[in-house]
Amino acid sequence: MSAAPGPPPAVVPRARARTALADRVGRAARAASARAAGLLQPVLALVFPSACRECDEPLAHPSRGPFCAACWDARPRHRQPLCRCGLPVTPAAGGVCGRCRRGINPIVRGASLGPYEGVLRTAVHELKYRGRRRLAPRLARALADEPAVRPLLAEGALLVPVPLHARRLRARGFNQSALLARGLSARTGLRVAEVLRRRRDTTPQTGLSAARRRANVRAAFVVRRPAWVRGRTVILVDDVQTTGATALSCAHALLGAGAAEVRLVTVARA
Repeated sequence: MSAAPGPPPAVVPRARARTALADRVGRAARAASARAAGLLQPVLALVFPSACRECDEPLAHPSRGPFCAACWDARPRHRQPLCRCGLPVTPAAGGVCGRCRRGINPIVRGASLGPYEGVLRTAVHELKYRGRRRLAPRLARALADEPAVRPLLAEGALLVPVPLHARRLRARGFNQSALLARGLSARTGLRVAEVLRRRRDTTPQTGLSAARRRANVRAAFVVRRPAWVRGRTVILVDDVQTTGATALSCAHALLGAGAAEVRLVTVARA
């Protein structure tokens, strides 16, 4: 049986030309949009004056978010050694946390922008509790550019946001972790897969002891589409890691569904 005929010789060059033209048009449109936004910033600052949420100085670029450039650039950094999973360790620990040393940590690598304080704490609160969704792409850009985070964003990995329960999602109107994951996807090209589901509405973790946090989220998550994660490297995305109980419960669910490896990326580490 003879092979099916391919496209006429002129078709492929024409298709490539159309693709190249579309790329040029897209780049020109984005550049024009950026220039227009830059021209509007002084007008916005004059008509809608607003202050930095961290230092209370007037914002020169209000549409970029609630922080001035100085506060954003001075955001806190980790000051103590970190394990490869992202947990802080003492110098005496040799750079390895207890879970990793005992081989019981389901999260093999983890990283964050810095400690949960200063502008990072304010940013998470503004996003999570005041609905400033525009902060999510800014935080995602910072994560994608962070030297400690970049090696975790391996080609072909899946970005999986930590889910909210359906009731809490309806009340808040959005999942901040999903917004961060989508922002990371836009910067890296990695696919977002919202495959985790909270099977019960757990008590908020804030204020609970480490033991109660672990008990609160034990077996609280289920993977809806196991085939999507089977054999894949999964990058969990969340806003803040405190004791790690939520991330550990998510990681166990993902590994139980067949994920090859689980990593963790968060904005801050409390």
